[in-house]
Amino acid sequence: MSDHLQKETRDDAVLSLRNVTMRFGGVTALNEVNIDLYPGEILALIGPNGAGKTTVFNVVTGVYQATEGDIVFNGERLNGMKRFDITKLGIARTFQNIRLWGDMTALENVVTGTDVHKKSGLMGALFGLPRARREEREGREKAMEILKFIGIDEYADRLAKNLPYGVQRRLEIARAMGTDPKVILLDEPAAGFNPAEKVELANTIKKIRDAGYTVLLIEHDMSLIMGISDRVIVIDFGTKIADDVPSAVQNDPRVIEAYLGAPADAS
Repeated sequence: MSDHLQKETRDDAVLSLRNVTMRFGGVTALNEVNIDLYPGEILALIGPNGAGKTTVFNVVTGVYQATEGDIVFNGERLNGMKRFDITKLGIARTFQNIRLWGDMTALENVVTGTDVHKKSGLMGALFGLPRARREEREGREKAMEILKFIGIDEYADRLAKNLPYGVQRRLEIARAMGTDPKVILLDEPAAGFNPAEKVELANTIKKIRDAGYTVLLIEHDMSLIMGISDRVIVIDFGTKIADDVPSAVQNDPRVIEAYLGAPADAS
């Protein structure tokens, strides 16, 4: 599936990066990268360490402002927008390093995600106004539904810092879902997982997609990537070198060279 074919046959991308370049001083982390993410798909973003994958997540979510190029979400240009506003629009993410509120319960962590869309504000919460109480109740109900969906509702009342590592990873996904996103960016969600946990995670990600979410995924576990992705994009030294279905990417000589450091036909 070439870039040319995609542009000719599809114009329904929910998220698009157009010629996005990101420079840090004299270092080019991303070089004119083009990515289209389509509704209801699981798109994997892979590449060697330092290739620029997390930088893609950071420019999409407003952590960095792209040096050049455009980032468009549902027809709205994200360039220059603040992180909170991008989240409110419908883009949520997890991180390589777990960033939970350790002294909050699992349920409370997910409730913080639902706070993005609350309208009552701080004063309403402080004075216990009816609207604030209703939003708090609805937020807790929604958070519990999400914990059940992810399969960790039994941990709802336990402090996040006391949860098993694998549960913490899944709780991060649950908290991201609490923001009511259209697109979820998962940054190495299987890091540190054993084989059984990876199988469970793969099923969870497919379940999320089947529930109507769109997923952009960074992951190093190739068996996981090849098992759940609809499409795979490969970045090497900040440049996109492949964009196709998993089986084609797996056999692409440029991808093999990027990972092995030598041409595919080298002896």
